Amino acid sequence: MSNHNQALGKWPNAPLALVLAQVRFDPEIDTEYKDVAARLKAALRERFPAMKAVRQVSLVFGNAPVQEGESKANESEVGRELRSDDNRSALRLQNGVMTYTTSLYKDSPHFLAEWRSMLDCLCAAGGIKVQRLGLRYVDFIIPTTGKKPEDYFKDGFGHSTDVFGEIAQTAFMSHEYPRGVDGAMRVQYGRGFAPPSLPPDLDGLVLLPPALLEKYTEGPSAVLDIDRWRIDSRRLQAGEIAEVFQRLRDDICKAFSSIITVEAEAEWTGKQT
Repeated sequence: MSNHNQALGKWPNAPLALVLAQVRFDPEIDTEYKDVAARLKAALRERFPAMKAVRQVSLVFGNAPVQEGESKANESEVGRELRSDDNRSALRLQNGVMTYTTSLYKDSPHFLAEWRSMLDCLCAAGGIKVQRLGLRYVDFIIPTTGKKPEDYFKDGFGHSTDVFGEIAQTAFMSHEYPRGVDGAMRVQYGRGFAPPSLPPDLDGLVLLPPALLEKYTEGPSAVLDIDRWRIDSRRLQAGEIAEVFQRLRDDICKAFSSIITVEAEAEWTGKQT
């Protein structure tokens, strides 16, 4: 396992803050979340010593009288979540959904190998009928002194902040790129004059890399959020699902490499030109 104080991945100065993998599937008897969570707990006990219930609160609105001892707010369990003791990784199970979120891993092969072990537990009784496979990478762009977030990207990306003649304090863009029968990729870029933070739907899932957060002192920063997914309707085995995730990861890597500058790569890899 990686040093908790280093950046994610193999680059010593990597901007990566969080990675999320998710599989959605048709629920079946042998994939009920309690059963899958039990298999995962047995297989990954050392990695995830804690397991908690995922609860959902339902509110009932209206003027109907509430019986004594009852409440208009009903809480029910809808899943289980396995967590690492450092709160840097979480694996959530709900009926029809398995999601792995982490801010700590050695490199992408290590991450995909961990994910494969989880898929093996999910598919223990055979293949599952897949609905959607998704992989998401979130990067915090924290410029060094004298630079702006846009300086890390090639012309044509992230430069809409000066459309009115001055660099905007906040800006946001979102584009979706179809991949034909192989799904789509959504690229979101948010720029602000404050420490970077996760998108609202990911906020609070896991603790973020301390080394990355400590880089920010003042000035502008940005968040690059790349979400690559594939809609499916096949019954797949764990190995086949893992192969799809490898392709999703390769596509994200190719897209990321195509938009960053040579200087950005040199800074993040530590191999200054």
